[in-house]
Amino acid sequence: MRTSGAGPLLTALSLGAAAAAALAFTGVVGPPRTATTAATATTSTTTSKPSVHRPLDPAAVDDSLRYLVQTFGVDRAEALRRLELQQDAVRLDAVLREKASAAYGGMWVDHDAGGVLVVAATGQAGVEPHLDLLPSRQHVRVQPVARSLADLTAVRDRIAAKVGTGPEAAHLPAISEPENRVVLWARTWVANRITPLSARAQLAENARQAVAAEGEAAVARNLPEPRTSAQLSAGPTACGPLACAAPMRGGMRLDIRRDNGTRGGCTSGFNLRSTGGQHDGRAWVLTAGHCTVGKTNNRPVQHNGAEVLQQHGIEENSYPYDYAALPYAGDAATAWLESAPRRNLVLGSKEEPITGTHALTDIKAGWVVCAAGSASSAADFPDSVDSGAGAGYSPGTRCGRVLSTDVGINTDICARAGDSGGPLFNQADHTALGILEGSQQARTGACQPDERNNYVPISTVLGELDARGQGSTFAVITAPNG
Repeated sequence: MRTSGAGPLLTALSLGAAAAAALAFTGVVGPPRTATTAATATTSTTTSKPSVHRPLDPAAVDDSLRYLVQTFGVDRAEALRRLELQQDAVRLDAVLREKASAAYGGMWVDHDAGGVLVVAATGQAGVEPHLDLLPSRQHVRVQPVARSLADLTAVRDRIAAKVGTGPEAAHLPAISEPENRVVLWARTWVANRITPLSARAQLAENARQAVAAEGEAAVARNLPEPRTSAQLSAGPTACGPLACAAPMRGGMRLDIRRDNGTRGGCTSGFNLRSTGGQHDGRAWVLTAGHCTVGKTNNRPVQHNGAEVLQQHGIEENSYPYDYAALPYAGDAATAWLESAPRRNLVLGSKEEPITGTHALTDIKAGWVVCAAGSASSAADFPDSVDSGAGAGYSPGTRCGRVLSTDVGINTDICARAGDSGGPLFNQADHTALGILEGSQQARTGACQPDERNNYVPISTVLGELDARGQGSTFAVITAPNG
């Protein structure tokens, strides 16, 4: 059941039948929005062999390394190798898409098999020459598949043309790279709003025929509706999720007034800037749409008692189109962003600069990623408003794996009520990936094994904002003075 401003736990989307069979990866949006995600091979100055390798500073990715060490029992050197392989694979993916498109079927990182990169291909000869771009070829495995990624993209596009796409579509197609097929995800909670019943039945029949026309290349599955929640706490820290000064950062509390006079809220995701059109030069804060949709009191959104944002902006609540771009209230943009340096931060165990974004098509199963949130309990933070997180859960940053992608990003990162809208980011290359949506779990308190949550892709949000922005183009702020 969805909530707006209060409700059950906000954590993660169940992987469902798809992930029980395999890790599912999809691409439903375009290429990366910034240069930081472009992958190009470079030529070494000391050898003719090209390389995509870029070493990482261990201190800059400490949270991600700690996750790998604790989860897989490896030492920090092995954890660093795996994280560097993940980042090298981002660049390799772009090379294979360009130079081996007839054979390349996608890729993912398999940590359970020892931290190997699995490259899917219709024929090994088509991709093999490019695998030497990696310095650790011994950690790459080629898996034979029937269809290339280009073939799957064509299948997805044909299905989308028949069933539609967007916030009001009852069915959304997505590529599953590990399964080497397209999954048509049925959003029954959206279909149930469609009247008359005959129209709903016709949409279902169109979807059935669209999948059947593709044979073994496509399959239909139900997408469970995420459980969402929007409640927050406040706290005494000098600069943390519960109380901080300018600039606004991803991971900070957003306290939102309900129509009954109480306050609940969510977590800030990323600072945005719009250029051109109706909103040229305007600054926004991104959070989850279910935090604000349906409220009518129009009272400003607060952080630690200070009025920061308008309650409404450009918003939608129809996962994976669950977002709210909220403009700053009155003169708050000057106080909370424009007058402050380092406007591209998210909170973590240290402040993380965001310097780019990744499209959903870039994000692979097995990636190690991190998330920030502001959920807490009055039992642990007695001076705060209880968010419903439960005793034993503290706000802050946690890291984990991308388990799969469908129309969203599914992870094993722990989250609780009050973390809604918080940022998902790649610590290794400082890129924005998505914002927290919800889960099929109903957990409170300390993190437990087998946590599952899901994120709305940042590329899905930006595409929707561009379409609705009255001629304006939206982007995550990726520079200190952006």
